[in-house]
Amino acid sequence: RDICRVSSRDSGKPMVDALLGEVMTTAEKIRCIVQWGELWLQPSYRPTGPLMMHKTAHVEYVPLGIVSPIAPWNYPFHNFFNHIISGIMAGNAVVGKVSEHTSWSSQYYTRIIQQALIVHGHDPNLCQTVTGFGEAGAALVQEPL
Repeated sequence: RDICRVSSRDSGKPMVDALLGEVMTTAEKIRCIVQWGELWLQPSYRPTGPLMMHKTAHVEYVPLGIVSPIAPWNYPFHNFFNHIISGIMAGNAVVGKVSEHTSWSSQYYTRIIQQALIVHGHDPNLCQTVTGFGEAGAALVQEPL
């Protein structure tokens, strides 16, 4: 209920939209990543075609180190958590930039994520939040982290 209230207060959406469009979709994302994430990240082999039959090809997913998603304002909880869940599952730290319209709620959501990381024995600094206008997002994606 608190997440719905915070999302509703910061974005102006009704509580039911916050529940259905944010909390439930994010819970499903977490369920899906927990169930399938490790399998999806395993190396997978690809066909090379008849002219390259002496070769092998595979796709291997490796952590980037730090990912920097930029989340829009319209679904502040889901848009913010969605990228953090995937980024951390893939072995990355996440520095997320949120809309200037949802700076207030993003601080609350960041505390939730950091507490979950602590409870599960991870460094809470794996997730950080940047707020500000478009210039802050531009600076974040232009600088190598």
